[in-house]
Amino acid sequence: MTRKTHAWRLLTTLGLASLPLLSGCQLVAFHTLMWHDKPMRDVKAEYPYLAKHRVAVLVRAPMETQFEYPHVQWEVADHLRVALEGNVAGVRVVDPKQVAEFQRRDATWESMDPAEIGKKFTAKRLIEINLTQYTTREPDASHIYRGHIAAVVHVYNCDYPDSEPAYTADIHTRYPPEGTGEWGISERSIRRRMMEAFAADVAKKFYDHKVEEIYGRD
Repeated sequence: MTRKTHAWRLLTTLGLASLPLLSGCQLVAFHTLMWHDKPMRDVKAEYPYLAKHRVAVLVRAPMETQFEYPHVQWEVADHLRVALEGNVAGVRVVDPKQVAEFQRRDATWESMDPAEIGKKFTAKRLIEINLTQYTTREPDASHIYRGHIAAVVHVYNCDYPDSEPAYTADIHTRYPPEGTGEWGISERSIRRRMMEAFAADVAKKFYDHKVEEIYGRD
């Protein structure tokens, strides 16, 4: 018997002997420690009605954000396209560059009914992303890299023009989620990864998924 195997058997024996003394949450933590399983729970889609539909994504961004990042509208939309098509069954997303080009060519688009814009692209649903924050630096420490995207997300049913959104959510994504960017990471990398994280956060509103269960104290 190797030293490693002997140590593991001893840890297991001691752990099993203490099981009667553990509460429910402590038992889960013990199981996770011993067998490296992460307890997961199911999360239902908040709006499960994108599946098998053609969907357009429209991004609204403040002028100062567009000035600093000229392609921000189609970049954010394209990251969401990837997240949706990779997770929502049968969804088909309109090429975000087509939507961004429409925004560039038609000066009246901001006053148009979102459902009507979706119909221009033969979409059944339109996802509208209203960016309220888009930065690669900490707001109170501009020398520190950390991505922040905040947005109000609306979904419109294109079969019902001039109607209220069928679904609304507020999303605030931080990257890295736990703290500032690692030493030496570039702003370009931070921006790409924060858009990927934001797209994942938005997409999860539209399909069933699993998240790690967080247990508090009893």
